[in-house]
Amino acid sequence: MVTITIFVGQGPYTAERPFTALRFAYTALLDNNLVKMFFVEDGIWCLKKGQDPANIYKIEEWVQKCIDEGAEITACGVCMKGRGMADTELMAGVKKGTMEMAVEMVKAGDKQLFF
Repeated sequence: MVTITIFVGQGPYTAERPFTALRFAYTALLDNNLVKMFFVEDGIWCLKKGQDPANIYKIEEWVQKCIDEGAEITACGVCMKGRGMADTELMAGVKKGTMEMAVEMVKAGDKQLFF
């Protein structure tokens, strides 16, 4: 078992990187690894509750699957503020974080990835 820290910096429907990151995280969790995810920049929009795009994967469902399997999911507070996202817009189970928290995640992790 390893601890994997994953950073996501792209919005949910501009490319498939966030979807790929979440599928990777979910697979790692099912393999009994610890996963910590830190969403930065436009990646924070992946964590906005209530999104319902037509005819495409629902990123909110994948975030929830990861949370249900034990992933720690954090949104960058500075990125949220800069984009006008309120704390109340975050999905349940997601916490708002700081860059200091991101540094601690990297230090505690065995592997780090950026999507």
